[in-house]
Amino acid sequence: MKVTPQSFESMRKVMNGFWIVVPAYMLMSLVMPIFLILAALLLVAHTLELPIAFLRLRGKNLPTMEVVSKTLLYGFTWWLPKSLEAR
Repeated sequence: MKVTPQSFESMRKVMNGFWIVVPAYMLMSLVMPIFLILAALLLVAHTLELPIAFLRLRGKNLPTMEVVSKTLLYGFTWWLPKSLEAR
């Protein structure tokens, strides 16, 4: 896997989002356990989307870590529009 300045910057932005969202979500799940169940379901659903995302984005030459992290975080709302961009 080749790390470029663009992919590094993209990963930095995604990780900043994780550091904000994950602790807040965990605090909410202490009060309302349904959030923990929802988080688990979303993680499973987004993990199952990974093979489809790689197939759809194979011609875009995107870094592997960017595809994985953004698919796990945003799901198809990230990779579907990206795959439909002008080639």
